[in-house]
Amino acid sequence: MRTQRTPDQRFRTARVAVAGGFLLLSFIVSLGAFVLFNDGRIDRTLFFPGARTAEVGGELRSLPRLDNTREDLQLLMREIILGPTEIRHGRLLPRGTQLRSVIVRDNKAFINFSEGILFEAPEQQLALEEVLDVLRRTVRYNFREIDRVVFTINGQLPSQPFFELPPPQDTELSLLE
Repeated sequence: MRTQRTPDQRFRTARVAVAGGFLLLSFIVSLGAFVLFNDGRIDRTLFFPGARTAEVGGELRSLPRLDNTREDLQLLMREIILGPTEIRHGRLLPRGTQLRSVIVRDNKAFINFSEGILFEAPEQQLALEEVLDVLRRTVRYNFREIDRVVFTINGQLPSQPFFELPPPQDTELSLLE
């Protein structure tokens, strides 16, 4: 035997249906706004030492998503060179540091800095190897597809003997001698 619903029960059912409809409508509007107004940005975490300690902490930045991994990585390195935005963080790289080149090949990143990275900033509390470790951590955290990161300074590997190719000899002049 089927029971009759009271007007109060029908009113409650209608309220639940209306609330569910509003929830569904708001979800559809939010999803549409996300698809239409997505500005092509991505959140990246940059790691910096503390302003008063060498303890490393992350700082979230919303950066534009560029065409490929190399350009995204290049932008990330430039943001690190600019320094932190939060007062609790200190600079990781000295102000005179310039990014010379970024190459990404076969899940490896090759990042070349100017010699400015070698000069200690007065507020910097990390040694060069520690700085490179923090940079490596930042790259690997933001680009999971990169397996290996190689840093160079003016094309030279840090902590390695200086390498220079001799100038090419002119074969015509050597034949005349």
